[in-house]
Amino acid sequence: MFHVQGHRGARAVRPENTLPSFEAAFDVGVSSIETDLHLTRDGVIVLHHDAALDSRPDALLRHLSLLDLRRHRADRNPDPQRFPDQRSIVTPLAARFAERHGIDPYGIPTLSELYQFAEDYAGELGEQSGKTAWQRQRARELRFDLELKRVPFHPETIDDGFDGTKPGLLEERLVETARQARAVMRTTVRSFDHRCVRLLRRMEPGFTGAVLVAETAPVAPAELVERAEASIYCPDYQFVDADIVRQVRAAGAQVLPWTVNRPEHWQRLIDWGVTGITTDMPTSLGAYLRERGIEC
Repeated sequence: MFHVQGHRGARAVRPENTLPSFEAAFDVGVSSIETDLHLTRDGVIVLHHDAALDSRPDALLRHLSLLDLRRHRADRNPDPQRFPDQRSIVTPLAARFAERHGIDPYGIPTLSELYQFAEDYAGELGEQSGKTAWQRQRARELRFDLELKRVPFHPETIDDGFDGTKPGLLEERLVETARQARAVMRTTVRSFDHRCVRLLRRMEPGFTGAVLVAETAPVAPAELVERAEASIYCPDYQFVDADIVRQVRAAGAQVLPWTVNRPEHWQRLIDWGVTGITTDMPTSLGAYLRERGIEC
């Protein structure tokens, strides 16, 4: 089956890394969702792409408590030209889930809430929210692709003592949270800092490892995957070609490029033999694949 990964949920139609965005991705039966991990001041893993809420130095997530973040509503479209169809509509399950847990549907979710949200989608709450049996089954099989937002030159953005040789608090809390949710075997850990991927694979061998690569075409991409003890190569799609895909696939690893939103680019990557695609438009990609008889 071809792997359709919803980037930050389905941000072409709902604000990224929010419960409604994840619900929109679940609705179309994605194979996995990709999201971004940061730590709060009180050591809670939250889902947010940037290290700060805005450009102020005191707005780093690491300087704010979870309670502080609960006052923030992540319902804006920062790029309406790129995502003209994005709407901050509160989706049915997000509304029920938020009411049950006393949170804003467009608040910044925690990782624990994401795991629970997917479980509720697959269960009774999902049925009450109008989800079909097929949608709920897909949610039971869904994978969680979690990006640790480590930037070695700016360790202050996470500030948990990570030095590349031993895990920091983020890794420790991630392992704890995945185990508590009984979701270890459905969790992929990824980062541009491949050292934390390797450490997490050693801390919890049930995790799948993925290496992120941006703006470069490595001489030995398969070696990067192997050295990180990973099994998925995740390149910027503009820095991959047929030969790179061939090398990685020949080494027994998957190739999952990001973030690809145009049909002509989907087709080229499919022709080269990638195993999946990360996209802001999982609805469109799923339809594109089905029209061509590709199971996803």
